[in-house]
Amino acid sequence: GYISAPAVAAYAKEMAGYDIVTGLYSYSGSGVAKLTISAQLQTAALKAMGDYKGTVAVYNYKTGEILCAVSTPNYDPDQIPDIQEGDRAFEGIYMNRFTQSVYIPGSIFKIITTAAALEEIDDIQEQSFTCTGRYEYGNEAVTCEKIHGKLDFDSALAQSCNCAFAQIVGQLGADTLQEYVDRYKITQPVSFDGITTAAGNFDVSNAADIQVAWSGIGQHLDQINPCRFLTFMGTIANDGVEITPHLVKEVTSGDTVTYQAKAQTGKQLLSKETAQELQSMMRNNVLEKYGVENFPQLTVCAKSGTAQVGGELKSNAMFAGFITDEEYPLAFIVAIEDGGYGRHVCIPVLTEILEACMK
Repeated sequence: GYISAPAVAAYAKEMAGYDIVTGLYSYSGSGVAKLTISAQLQTAALKAMGDYKGTVAVYNYKTGEILCAVSTPNYDPDQIPDIQEGDRAFEGIYMNRFTQSVYIPGSIFKIITTAAALEEIDDIQEQSFTCTGRYEYGNEAVTCEKIHGKLDFDSALAQSCNCAFAQIVGQLGADTLQEYVDRYKITQPVSFDGITTAAGNFDVSNAADIQVAWSGIGQHLDQINPCRFLTFMGTIANDGVEITPHLVKEVTSGDTVTYQAKAQTGKQLLSKETAQELQSMMRNNVLEKYGVENFPQLTVCAKSGTAQVGGELKSNAMFAGFITDEEYPLAFIVAIEDGGYGRHVCIPVLTEILEACMK
């Protein structure tokens, strides 16, 4: 009663050998659903996550195959732990954080704001932005941890400058930002193989200008589901075309293949030009900020996030992106709760997983 397997219910007829033409079953006693999940990658990801709480996932943005989707903490279902009330070590242990959780995104959300600016602001790539560490709204201000000085558009994203993005959000406006969040499906659930993920949240209705700015930076009321955000990373990598993820590869009943997965191609969510510009800018993030030496032999494009969650907790660490090499058409997301700075915590985890992918 602690674990559900939606894919088993979703493909029950195929596993039982149901023939839609005759209305008969030819169940041979050996109905099998084969997953896209790689046991090798799952093992590598679980080891890399260690004692961290969160999720890490990788999918093929050309085929839609989910290769890795680890949620921690977890447990052996044959040895259900004795959880005492208030024991935070087991917090959310029965939740699949990849599909069921939502997180404040922090600066990984700036990818959406960047995409909207590329589509809506004609001269955005010629603009420069000045960061003094504060961008004021009356008695309140959007702040940066340090003074970035003068930045162009590419560097504003690479340096993750809150003040620059507050200025960009001011040009876009609340309604336009909401329009692009809806267009890119950022808060919509993803449905596949009997699973429907949690919905995210983005709400700037009746928000003050400073709240709209923080929303465009990935704070305020923003929440994202890891699976949905992973899919959006794949959309950018796939030149703007959405590929829905899946984890059931094939179903057989006896010797008969009763289901074979195919890539589910969706809409052109972003223009090809915008997607390719985002690819270039996210590659620049790695070159300028994260370090190509962390991803040897791979052309990684990424964005980090440090999502403030309030109280005495550390920020959640976020890291999302994709690989553009033809041999490895992979998108990824890492979310580590109470982890601190996104790139410092997430990159070592991701590096181990990508090495396993290449193997």
